[in-house]
Amino acid sequence: EQTTMESQVEDFGSVLRYWRQTRGYSQLDLGLAADVSAKHVSFLETGRAKPSREMISLLTSTLDVPLADRNILLNTAGYSEGYSRMAIDQLEMRPVRQALQFMMENHAPFPAVVMDTGWNILMANTPYQQMMGAVAATRPNWPDTQNVLEVFFDPEGVRPLVENWDEVASVLLQRVFRERTQYKQIKGGLLDKLLSYPGIPERWKQLDFANSMMPMVTLKMSVGPVKLELFSTLSMFGTAIDITVQQLVIEQYFPVNEATRNFFRDLAQAAVN
Repeated sequence: EQTTMESQVEDFGSVLRYWRQTRGYSQLDLGLAADVSAKHVSFLETGRAKPSREMISLLTSTLDVPLADRNILLNTAGYSEGYSRMAIDQLEMRPVRQALQFMMENHAPFPAVVMDTGWNILMANTPYQQMMGAVAATRPNWPDTQNVLEVFFDPEGVRPLVENWDEVASVLLQRVFRERTQYKQIKGGLLDKLLSYPGIPERWKQLDFANSMMPMVTLKMSVGPVKLELFSTLSMFGTAIDITVQQLVIEQYFPVNEATRNFFRDLAQAAVN
């Protein structure tokens, strides 16, 4: 399940201060950006002033607070939640599911998945299922999870098959560190679980912004006799007003070389035959 704000943060002012500081704003900066006096921002943070729903909407929009955490701010100020969290299989989500399915099907013969912010797979196209099925067939103790990172970090998962595992894993961990820092609704226990797997270097257990200088990392993984080389892109909905929709992440994998391209073409052809 998704976690809420940390237990020690209980009042509106503290939550607002957290997001202001996380986004790198001073009270003056936030006041100027939202066209509100810095004094009023200070009064809101210290509890000397009570915010209206309109003020909460203005400040959270200015700070680009995720929708789930906007609900938390509304609750701490005594208001009802303003943003829904629909299940992906609800009738109202049908256009979203259709759009996701369209993107994944049109990405074939290459893999694509839809994940939530906890890196749990919600949808996957046929090439992804075929690829992971081929990998799992070679791993007798395949982990029972739909979490992409757990499969990647678990020694019983794909880890032994990834030639540049250290390189990719360190970059993924840095991303999870940033997500936990920037988005309090991220699944809190995931980072701890990843760090608990054997062979995790101590230097990976803290945020290192130096790794953010890397433009792209290629995954090099063996599937039987074939060595795949892939990179991926991540997409999100840009105009979401529902929490579930905002937290959906579409990851599409692309081949780096001809051998990888042919592997997926052969999988697709075999499925047809």
